[in-house]
Amino acid sequence: MELPDRGQRRCKSIPASRVAFSSPLYPTILGLRENAIRNRRRCVYLKCLMASIGMVFMVVEGELFISKAVEKNSLTSNALKAVVSISTAFLLGFIVLHYKYQRQIERYSNQSRTLRCCGEMLLEILVCIAHPFPGSMKIPKPLQTMTKESADLTREYVHVDGYLSLFLVFRFYLFCQVTSEWLSSKLFSNRTLAKHLAGLTRVRLNSAFMMKYLLFRYPFQFVIFILLIVLITNSYAMQTCESYTFPGSEMSSFLNSLWLVMITFLTIGYGDFYPVSFCGRCVSAATGFLGIGITGFIFSVFVHHFEMNRDEKYLLKFSTEERRKHRRRVAASNVIKCFYKAAKCKGEKSEYLTYKERFWKAVGVMKRSAKKCRNQHDIDLIDIQRTVQDIEKRQNEIHAILCEMRASMKTDENSNKKSPQ
Repeated sequence: MELPDRGQRRCKSIPASRVAFSSPLYPTILGLRENAIRNRRRCVYLKCLMASIGMVFMVVEGELFISKAVEKNSLTSNALKAVVSISTAFLLGFIVLHYKYQRQIERYSNQSRTLRCCGEMLLEILVCIAHPFPGSMKIPKPLQTMTKESADLTREYVHVDGYLSLFLVFRFYLFCQVTSEWLSSKLFSNRTLAKHLAGLTRVRLNSAFMMKYLLFRYPFQFVIFILLIVLITNSYAMQTCESYTFPGSEMSSFLNSLWLVMITFLTIGYGDFYPVSFCGRCVSAATGFLGIGITGFIFSVFVHHFEMNRDEKYLLKFSTEERRKHRRRVAASNVIKCFYKAAKCKGEKSEYLTYKERFWKAVGVMKRSAKKCRNQHDIDLIDIQRTVQDIEKRQNEIHAILCEMRASMKTDENSNKKSPQ
């Protein structure tokens, strides 16, 4: 009787349901999950693109109004704000799509975080929905303190676009999401295996983890980037608050606002410039708190970067102990040498007294060096060589034991094969 071919046997052994499930018409859960991850990454990139377009057009419209090139009711101003509104609408749509794909990923991963996803989505919508609308809407200016600009404490009207444009600064969190998605796609080629390992080690692969990676991998570049972002955004917020509240004041210049933010960030406060509006004072207070926190953070990064690692500490300890041991040996040799020379020239009184004095000095040096080395562990190259030799000896013993085990297993297999016959 002829045996069937190997390929025929393999085809007969595969169940029909398994063949249907592995066909391209029936994608696996892993494939669906990877597809959802790719779609979520595209949504994050498009969110950042729409937010960047809105921020750029907002800055252009604000600078044109501050420089008195356009008015709020003009066609140019309304067109620029219309572009901001359209980009914001697209941004909100991509936020909803992003969390839709996030729910799909969690469903494929057997996770249930519906309330948390809904809360995060509502929070992002509330942060991103505030933007300057087309038109010219005004609100009463809040009461100011006794200053040159508002000595009679009168209520004037200010354009609401200045306050709404400040909310677009909070869209910088989208750049963190883009950085996190891009780094995760580059670092974790096998994302499923990384997820399992993260679950075992209780590590969350989120934006905070990616920021920690950037701080660990590029500490100085990361700190400088955060510092520049804080200074630029706070300077723009300060300029916007002061310019919309008191047009034509000294704080309408971006350089003056940058100078005020820098001295506030460093907690110096020269007093040559100061904010007058309530909005500008809130920005100044936030800058002071950020300056206290980020300055300490910068110093901790510098200290951690210049701190010696384990190998450097071991090398320093080894060189220090070797120097102490050398001094102890030199002091002991000087004691022996001075004692021998003093005993040799005992007949000559002057030389005898000289060597006797040197002898007691050498004894004192030897006692002090012995006292310093009393609590120190002797680390010598000979000890290191002996340790290496012991490790090699243990490795050879383990290798011999493994060879014996393999030989015994082969003999057992041969005996089992011969026993039926």
